[in-house]
Amino acid sequence: MRKIPNFFHEVAGRVPEPVDYATYRLKVEGGVARPMSLSLDELRELVPAVEEDRRFYCVNGWSLQALWRGYRLADLLEAVGADPAMEYLRATSVFGYEDTTSIADLLDGSAMLVTHMNDEPLAPERGRPIRVMTFNMYQFKAVKALGRIEIVADYRPGTWEKVGYQDATVQPYPHLAIDRDEELMPDPEVLQAFYRKSAEIDG
Repeated sequence: MRKIPNFFHEVAGRVPEPVDYATYRLKVEGGVARPMSLSLDELRELVPAVEEDRRFYCVNGWSLQALWRGYRLADLLEAVGADPAMEYLRATSVFGYEDTTSIADLLDGSAMLVTHMNDEPLAPERGRPIRVMTFNMYQFKAVKALGRIEIVADYRPGTWEKVGYQDATVQPYPHLAIDRDEELMPDPEVLQAFYRKSAEIDG
């Protein structure tokens, strides 16, 4: 398998120092009935762990299939009592990277909070100790080293969107599958969002 590219916009591209598991907390705030500040152990007790063997897509034209272990975002939102009237989730890394995404889009893509890749804890370059993982959008929507989740009513451009990345919809062209070293078209279910969006624009 080819080397997996790394990118941390908030620390000028370099891989940051590992987040300390012992002191780490995931804050869940905003429009929730039960705001929380969770250690990884507390998160594990709050929601069931799941595994997904899925491919994700990078806006830079590559993809990767792996076994991801973590927690369904939907389960966490239910556990904290997310306000259904608030449409957006704002995710911020411990290093400052930020993204705001429609909750409906995240849930449509079975978004996860991932702690393990191929049975190994996430390495710092992959987003230790926990990251958002989306499967129906490009990964600039998938915040690494997640520090805070806020349920909010308003959208605001995220870190990468401020430098020009506007459309997170996976595009219908071959991406380099670095786990197989070959060009592959995106999975049909992933392209559904693209065709749905195209139909809305044409209609």
